[in-house]
Amino acid sequence: MRKAMSRIMLAVSAGEWEGIQHRPHHFMRRSSKSGWTVLYLEPPATLISPLKNSKMLTRWKNWRQGLREVEPNIYLLAPPPILPFANKYRRINKINQWLISRTVKKSLRSLKTSAVDVYSFLPSAIDLLPFIKADKVIYDCVDDHSSFSGLINKEVVLQMEQELAQRAQVNFATARQLISERQAWSPSFYLIPNGAEFEHFASVDDQTPIPEELVQIPRPIAGFIGGISDWIDLDLLAKVAQALPEVSFVFIGPVATNVDNLRQLPNVFLLGARPYKQLPVYLREFATCLIPFKINKLTEAVNPIKMYEYLAAGKPVVSTPLSEVLAYREVVEIAASAPEMVSVLQKTLSVSANDEEARRKRQSVGKANSWDARWQTAVEYIQQEAK
Repeated sequence: MRKAMSRIMLAVSAGEWEGIQHRPHHFMRRSSKSGWTVLYLEPPATLISPLKNSKMLTRWKNWRQGLREVEPNIYLLAPPPILPFANKYRRINKINQWLISRTVKKSLRSLKTSAVDVYSFLPSAIDLLPFIKADKVIYDCVDDHSSFSGLINKEVVLQMEQELAQRAQVNFATARQLISERQAWSPSFYLIPNGAEFEHFASVDDQTPIPEELVQIPRPIAGFIGGISDWIDLDLLAKVAQALPEVSFVFIGPVATNVDNLRQLPNVFLLGARPYKQLPVYLREFATCLIPFKINKLTEAVNPIKMYEYLAAGKPVVSTPLSEVLAYREVVEIAASAPEMVSVLQKTLSVSANDEEARRKRQSVGKANSWDARWQTAVEYIQQEAK
């Protein structure tokens, strides 16, 4: 029999637990040490998604496993397969959330608690709430969800998000743009930017062996860590890589878009995803780090976690002019075009850009933006609004 739990934090996330570590992972790990037992609801696979991506079958397998404890006070739950087009048609989302709720309620009974708080990172959770008796509802807006490409109806997604914000006792957002567009929905909307695991990225041992796949790659390396999707400016990167044949461009992360224009370049290396624990060793080998996002409605509201991680490692950073990055111009180089990026990349490869003083300055910014500090702020707001 499972021991009785005190209070559950039901986290509704768009990211699987194993994979790229995003805000939900960092916040929920801290939630599990702040008086909650976390029930982390992983994203479901639709009935047709394995036809497009066979890796989605893993989500089906995880669903068959049921409740899994992965860390102290953190349980994973994979939902059952659901209907497609839930972000296009509200009726389908309601059916899906009812299906998901059956699995959630079974897990809550197994954990022997009726005290549940819901912490959602997704607008679709608004239709889960009628089936879950929640004491508190927290919505954390980490993206402009209605601006994603794909099979969505922007009006449907926006309506779900507005209803969720109005239902929640506390709302957070990662970027000023997100706050400015949503403040009218609720009086309890607070800005909490992203952060970094400072110690994880700052304290890598110089004696740790270089990853084998990096050994043969010529130096210097301009590196990127994160998902490679349609918000990455691949054309810009191709032009920069062609202009700097003496620089190796290394990308660590899953690829979810067409990258043929990069693969054909001899100085570009797409290595795929690597475990979070290994990322500091890869970062150690980068001479400079990239945030090559397109500038559009979606990315204007992005507060990139990778910026804080790069800075925690003390590395020079080159970024396109994202709104949330411009505030860090003192420690981040900004480039709006391929010629500008070529110029600033060359600048970051200089000796002065990598001296000890410059490194300490960047790391001090990384340390000031830790996940511990972010979560403490979130808890204070949650407790304040619960009174």
